[in-house]
Amino acid sequence: MLLRSIILTGAINGLFFILLLKNKPKTSDSDRILMLWMSIIALQLGFYYDNLSANPIFPACLQLLGFSLPVISSPVFYFYIRSLSSGFSFKWRNTGVHLTPFLIFNCITFFLHYTNKDYLFLRDGLPHFSSALNPWLSYSLTALLALVPGYYTVLSFVLLLKHQKRLPDNYSYTEKINLNWLKWIVVSLLVLFIGLFLFIKYGVRYGLVAYPDLFAVVGAILTIYVFFIGFCGLQQDAVFNRDPSIQEDVNEEDSLPGNYKNSGLSDEKADQIFMRLKLHMDTARPFLKEDLSLAMLAGELGITSNQLSQVINQKSASNFFNFINGYRVAAVKEKFKDPALAAYSILGIAYDSGFRSKSSFNKIFKETTGQTPLEYRRAVSS
Repeated sequence: MLLRSIILTGAINGLFFILLLKNKPKTSDSDRILMLWMSIIALQLGFYYDNLSANPIFPACLQLLGFSLPVISSPVFYFYIRSLSSGFSFKWRNTGVHLTPFLIFNCITFFLHYTNKDYLFLRDGLPHFSSALNPWLSYSLTALLALVPGYYTVLSFVLLLKHQKRLPDNYSYTEKINLNWLKWIVVSLLVLFIGLFLFIKYGVRYGLVAYPDLFAVVGAILTIYVFFIGFCGLQQDAVFNRDPSIQEDVNEEDSLPGNYKNSGLSDEKADQIFMRLKLHMDTARPFLKEDLSLAMLAGELGITSNQLSQVINQKSASNFFNFINGYRVAAVKEKFKDPALAAYSILGIAYDSGFRSKSSFNKIFKETTGQTPLEYRRAVSS
């Protein structure tokens, strides 16, 4: 069966991605969480693969556990997104509450199955609730399977939106850290979750699909996500891996512009810091570092990230991203006017001035000057 082969491929590739992540030169916390998620998904795909066989080999206890794996994989995927966007460090003592639905579901289903099989029995590798069971209990258990993945999917999307909103106040670049690929994954998961929930609830009832075929489709779709997330995860650097000071210094409330209750800066002191900042920018030229962040610059000035953010926002009427890239654009403009650099390419000058990609440079330069780099260079050199 084609779908069964696809599911097996997904399980094998999940394990393969784990080996690749484990052998990365630098394994981050986010990589380890992704490996845990891949392990759970590989088990889930193995469960689907076994259930599609004529005679499943998994014992009843593993079949019950396999059916509930989405309840635990969804919070682990949320931890992965949280580790990439806000420096979350996975510790079992901090995740107990997120495992509660998984434990509750399995404790109840194991109790029902092994004390009275008239209440819960396994057929085609899947649990079925009999009419003898209190309907409120069966509805509650079914709702748990539906609501927990949906809740964590929504939570993940909200977290990504907050992360994207926070980027300009903390980074001078957005390449590879905007997590747009992950946002589309979460959106598609949400759409898929709603579609599959309706399909599972009404498809079998109205004879549109049988249970084994239903989970064959789910497994095949999950295989596609394993390929895509594994591929992107191998290339993705956690936003906070390079700059652990941000993890301690920036929080979701204080990083917002205009919210500096804890900075302790008077207007006079802010003016002094701003003068130091401008002198530092002119002499040390830190904007030439392509990966410059708020915390890195704050460390060079000997102040906190929150204080530096306040100074930039209040004294330059800008955010960190625009402030730093304004210096980079000014550096590019000066180099365009230098006859000694006439033979240099536009992109080479952009990289030498601190930009790290052609697309971001072109966009920022056009927004700042109203001209493309080529138009500006021609104008100043004619």
